[in-house]
Order: sequence, then C-alpha cells, then structure tokens
Amino acid sequence: MDTRTRLLEVGLALGAALVVGGCGGGKQRAAPPPPPLPAALASKLATRSDEVADLLARNDGCAALAAANMLREETIAAINAGRVPARFQEPLLGAVNDLPARITCVPPPPPQEEDEHKKKEKDGKGHGKGKDGRGGGEG
Repeated sequence: MDTRTRLLEVGLALGAALVVGGCGGGKQRAAPPPPPLPAALASKLATRSDEVADLLARNDGCAALAAANMLREETIAAINAGRVPARFQEPLLGAVNDLPARITCVPPPPPQEEDEHKKKEKDGKGHGKGKDGRGGGEG
C-alpha cells in the first residue's frame, strides 16, 4: 500500500472520529441508547450463524438445518431468560424462525445393497460354473 493511500485512510478515520465525537455536544442530551445485545450472547449466536453458513457452503443441508434449529433454540432460550433487549427480540426471532424453513435437507440415499444373486456369485457361492467348469451347479 502506498503512503498516499495510507494517509487517506488515516484522514478518513480521523474525520469520522471527529464527527462522532462532535455529536451531542449541544446543551440537550440525547436519550441514552437502549442496552445492546450482550457481547457473549452476540458472539455465540454469530458463531452458530457462521456454522450454518459454512455447512450450506459445503452443501450439507441436513447438518445446516440441525445447526439452524440449534440457533433458533438458543435464541429463544436467551429471549426467555431476558438476555435480549426488547427492541432486538422481534427481528432476531423472525430471522431465526425463518432460517430453517429456507434450508433444504436432502438425506443421502441409503447404501445400495448388492443383489443377493450377484453377491453370492462374487463370493463364489452362487449358481455359477460347477466343479467341472461347466454350468449347472454341482457335479
């Protein structure tokens, strides 16, 4: 990165800091912001959400669905425990309730059993050639 680009980035960061720092400098105070989502809870839910995304990226819809359901259960438990501020409850719950419905789980087909006849032939126990090399079973 060249010096000019770096200076531009630093200048933009300082400008943003000054603008943010200058807000609320008047005589009237703004109402305090509502409580945020607790950091530990936000991190836990974000990690679970990333897990769902990673599983979907690997085309593992069934595991992604299970992870999405776990995310929903953890979110509901956090809301019921009063850990999610009221202003976040509805959008958060709406998102986690909608997520599993948008994931398609297609279980892999069951392993194919070999046809019993082919299996016996493969094992040398079928109705293949007889002991004398001719067809007809035992002889």
